[in-house]
Amino acid sequence: MPTKIGTSKAARRPKKRKVSPTTSSSRSSQLSAKAPARKPRSKLTKKRSKAPQRVAAKALALDPFAALLTSVKPDIDARLAGFLDAKMDEIRPHGPRVQEMLREARDLCLRGGKRLRPALVIAGFQSAQPRADWDAALDAGVAIELLHAYFLIHDDWMDQDATRRGAPSVHTSLSARYRSVHIGSSSAILAGDYIAALATEALSRVDIAAARMPRVFTCFARMQADAVAGQQLDLLGTSDAERTYRLKTGSYTVRGPLVLGALLAGAKPSVIEALERYSLPVGVAFQMRDDLLSAFGDPKDTGKPFANDIRSGKRTALVAHTLRRAKASDKKAFSAAFGNAKATKKQLVRAVHILESSGARAAVERRIQTLVNETLAEISQSKLPPATRQMLTGAAHLLTERRR
Repeated sequence: MPTKIGTSKAARRPKKRKVSPTTSSSRSSQLSAKAPARKPRSKLTKKRSKAPQRVAAKALALDPFAALLTSVKPDIDARLAGFLDAKMDEIRPHGPRVQEMLREARDLCLRGGKRLRPALVIAGFQSAQPRADWDAALDAGVAIELLHAYFLIHDDWMDQDATRRGAPSVHTSLSARYRSVHIGSSSAILAGDYIAALATEALSRVDIAAARMPRVFTCFARMQADAVAGQQLDLLGTSDAERTYRLKTGSYTVRGPLVLGALLAGAKPSVIEALERYSLPVGVAFQMRDDLLSAFGDPKDTGKPFANDIRSGKRTALVAHTLRRAKASDKKAFSAAFGNAKATKKQLVRAVHILESSGARAAVERRIQTLVNETLAEISQSKLPPATRQMLTGAAHLLTERRR
């Protein structure tokens, strides 16, 4: 049996500690259908957690993945907060400097987040064990959220993005704290490394058969390695944006969580293969939607500054289409803003307009629809259980039609 995490005094006295709005909201959330009679215990904290929420049949019929996501988010928020607060107590002997580093990473983890990846872990888990408790999948979802935070911290530093989820990014906040860009950035890199280590620790505490753990950890390591490879391609620029997206985003946003969940449940190889075929096109489409939201979305919804990808010079599929399609004068105007940290609001507005007028936005929308159609075809041709096919169909639409 795995050793339990969170043995600190704070973890044993949760009522005296006000962690975050996400924790309190999870306590007050009500189940839309009857949950199992027992109260399961997360292996990430001593605190007894709510029973994994079961989704009402009516909600499932209307939009199964959206209903699952709504039911999972409060529990993931609470488990993540409990785990990280226990870790904050554990490192107290190291002094305030180490605590400051981890606190910034903790705040990022608990500052919103859609929790799409943990929901996909559960969807993968249910493909093999539709009636089993979700405890192991939920704890694995916490590990993936920590891995996600590690990627965000390092990605924001590489792109020099000043905000994330509507607040200063980790390197920005630490640079202000230490009044040094170098020290703050270096501390942020360490914060990301520390969170990556905690992700591995959290996964090691998931309560499943020991024989399954090697494949689970291999899957987790592959997620991280593929994302790093994709980040390298993104950093240096490549003409094949979709290849970058498959590695950088699809690996740990869609394929990794689904396969990890299935492995936790002891899925057959045929199920793993079906999930991988499904995940490839939808993972790319997810990132393309992200590109569109970065360019055309409301900063209040995205949590990022207006036209951030243009200002930072990201070689997205949207940009590639623009440079191929725009007329010469528009290319010149677009280039004046692209990768220009000092671009004016007027230049950025013009650049965004060119993304639209060149036909690039429409081209990316068409490509997203093509990829979604490929995904739906994979589902319909698979031998996955009907409930799993329905769940994955809902996931494909939610991941690629989102507006934030």
